Order: sequence, then C-alpha cells, then structure tokens
Amino acid sequence: MSDNLLIIIMIVIATLLIIAYVVAILLRKRNEGRLAVLEERKEELYNLPVNDEVEAVKNMHLIGQSQVAFREWNQKWVDLSLNSFADIENNLFEAEGYNSSFRFLKAQHKIDQIESQITLIEEDIASIRNALAELEKQESKNSGRVLHALDLFESLQMTVAEDSEKYGQALPEIERQLENIQSEFSQFVTLNSSGDPVEAAGILDNAENHILAFDSYCGENFLQLLPI
Repeated sequence: MSDNLLIIIMIVIATLLIIAYVVAILLRKRNEGRLAVLEERKEELYNLPVNDEVEAVKNMHLIGQSQVAFREWNQKWVDLSLNSFADIENNLFEAEGYNSSFRFLKAQHKIDQIESQITLIEEDIASIRNALAELEKQESKNSGRVLHALDLFESLQMTVAEDSEKYGQALPEIERQLENIQSEFSQFVTLNSSGDPVEAAGILDNAENHILAFDSYCGENFLQLLPI
C-alpha cells in the first residue's frame, strides 16, 4: 500500500470521525434543548396554585355529595403531586444521563415518554382546577338560579289561585304538588347554605323540572299529571 493511499484512508477516517462527532454534538444539544423545555413545563405545572385552590375549597367545610366530590379531586391532586412529578423527575434524570453518554436512541425514547407524561398531567391538573373552581362557585351559582325558579313557582301559584274553581276535584292534588315543590325549595336552601351545593343543584334541577311539567299539564289536562 502506497504512502499516498494510506494518507487518503487516514484523511477519510478522520473526516468521518469529525462528522460523527459533530452529529453527536448536535444531537446532544437538540436533546438538551428538549429536556430544558420539559423541565420548564414541569416547573410551571408544579408551581401552579393548586394547593391554594384546594385549601380554599376545603375551608368551605363542604358536606354530603359536595364533600365526596372534593375528596375525589383532592386525592387526584395528592397522587399527582406525590407520585407523577417524582416519576417525571426520575425520567428527566435518566434522559440526561443517556444524553450525556451519547446513548441518543434511549435518550430520545425517554424524552418522548416524558413529553407524554407532562401532557397527561397538564390535562389532569386542568380538570382538577376546573372541578375545584366549579365547587367553589356552585353555591353562588345556585343562588342566582333559584331566583328564576322561584319566580316561575310564584307565577304558577298565582295562576292556580286565580283559577282554582277551574280545577274542581283536582284542586287538592294540585295543592299537594305545589307543597311538594315548596318542600324541594326548602331542601335546596338547607343544602346550599349548609355546605352541599352539589346536591342542592340536583334538588333545584328537580324543582325546576317539576314546575315546568306542572305548568304545562295545568294548562292542558291536569288529570294527566303524575304525582311528584
């Protein structure tokens, strides 16, 4: 083998090594950039004021269905904060180790896994925060809704009182059902003011449905109206 051929082979090998080194550096820097973005996303999620929002709802001293709903969402947050974030931290550490040792396939696989985890956690945290916000404003939301329902009920009562003779023998049943609706409003007030706005909202839904159905049947044929 001539000296010139040997020199050419050495130059080719050196060139390939340089290219491989440059590619490796570029891949490592790209992975470092992706890891930095993931680390930032993780920190942003961890620093969200979820704990403050949990405490705000906890201080409402909810009972009944509202308390059950709060406990479920609170437990989801506890699981996320204690387990999911720790798991992501471990995966980030492993990915950085793979990347530093030029094991790029494993590093990229781990990075893809972390991205999926963080996306899922983002969705879970959004659901938790929305549920907590809904619990926190449910009481005032109910208070606004009940005003409209009471207006409908009072209008229905006035209609029955003004045309009581029209109903004849059906009048006692009409009055009984009006009393049942009135009882639902009382139950709503008790639940909404004592810390169970979720169940109160369900009671209010029933009352509204009964009023609408009752009003419709009273205007047509009361005998078709089933007891509440």
